[in-house]
Parts: sequence; C-alpha cells; structure tokens
Amino acid sequence: MMDEKFEIWAMDYMSGNLSEKEAKGFEAFLDERMEYREKYDELLKGWELLQTMQTPEPSEKMDKAFFGMLSSEMEKEQGKVPKQSVVSMLSEIFRPQWVIGIFLLLFGLGVGYFLRPDVETIPTQAIAANNETEEVRQKLVLTLLDQPSANQRLQGVSEANKFENADDIVIKALLKTLNSDPNVNVRLAAIESLTNYVDKPEVRQGLVQSIPNQESPILQITLANLMVALQEKASIEPFKQLLKQKQLDTTVKKRIERSIESII
Repeated sequence: MMDEKFEIWAMDYMSGNLSEKEAKGFEAFLDERMEYREKYDELLKGWELLQTMQTPEPSEKMDKAFFGMLSSEMEKEQGKVPKQSVVSMLSEIFRPQWVIGIFLLLFGLGVGYFLRPDVETIPTQAIAANNETEEVRQKLVLTLLDQPSANQRLQGVSEANKFENADDIVIKALLKTLNSDPNVNVRLAAIESLTNYVDKPEVRQGLVQSIPNQESPILQITLANLMVALQEKASIEPFKQLLKQKQLDTTVKKRIERSIESII
C-alpha cells in the first residue's frame, strides 16, 4: 500500500499538483529514503515518456509515434542488463552455423545444374536450424520471465521481441507478466512487446482484460493511450469501472476520460 501511495504522491509532484510546502516535504522524503529515491527515478523515466505522448484524434501516424516512444523507453531500460548474458552466448553459438549455411548455399548455386540434388538439402537444413533456434529462444524467454531479478525478466521480454511471430505460449507468458509482475518497468516492457501482435484478437482481448489489474498510474495511462491508438471500443467499459475507484489519481482520471472520449 505504501508503494502505491508513494507512486501517486510522486505523480502529483511530477505534474506540479503539490504546493510548495508539499513539494519540499516530498523532496525531503526522497533524501531520507534512498530506496524510494530509486523508485522515483524509475517512475520519472516513465513519466517523461508519457509527457511526450498526446491523445490526439486517431491517425495512422499516432500508432507509429506511440509504439516508437514505448520502444525507445524499453531500450533504455534494457541497457541496464549486463551485456554478457545467456542470450549473447547463444548468439555466439548460432552465428557460425548461419555463416557456414550461407557459404554452402552460395557455393551450391555456383556449381551448376548437375549438383542441384545436393543443394536442395540446404534450405531444409536452414529451416530446421531456424526452428531449433526459435525453440531455444522460447525456452529462454520462459525461463527468464520466471527469474527473481527484474533485470532478467526485462531481458526475457527483450528476447520475446526477437520472434518473427511469437506462438501462443510466449504470448500467454507476456500477458501473465503484464498482469502479475511486481515491477512496473517489466510490465511496461510487456505492453511494448505485445504491441507487436495487436492484430491477434487474443492479444487485444488480453490487453483489455489487463486494465482492471493495473494499479500503477503509469501503466493505467499507458494502456489508455494504447487503447486510443487501437481505437479499441471493448476497453471503454473497463475504463469506466476504473473511474469508479475512489483512490484513482486525478491525473490518471483525466487522461482516461479523454481516452474514452477519443475512442467513442
């Protein structure tokens, strides 16, 4: 509960809703509590992202701008993850295989008509290697998303972004992360990753269903902006239910009300 109150307190400070005396009290609180100073720094990054996001009339450019800003923010967060990771080691393992495969393919194309039967096996090998890589990445994503470290879970979401077309298992894992991960930035990263698959009905439905599960003001506002970009009418009712909550922050309430008007 204290964390939730602090997040709203921080939002009021960042949006300038505190009096001079209240603002000084908040700053003094941060000076005394280093753990909350770190939380504030994380929230500030998300807040700065949201401040660059508008809620204009829907347009084609809006989708690109929204997704681009979320992607930029996630790249900053992912930069905190140690460079040497399981992912980088896997990439070092697979890279030589692809180089060899490409070389063999080019060589086979150059030997002429009579060697065609040998060349035909190469695409099959390449497809098999690609499928194997995807399976390894899937296991890696699921393992990382289950780790106690927020940085590792962020890395897991980052790996999920590398799929050409994530399967149902990965999508369900991302939705579970969005609904239950204790770290706000990991949830924000999950939203960014899921925007790659908003053409799938189950993803849109999952995003809409996640609205009541978000107690973080930043996540509530992010989903509100996303629903406007998607013009997702199914989100109107969950947002109306959210507006009935007495503890809902004023800034969030106004943003949600504008979002509902834009969707309608």
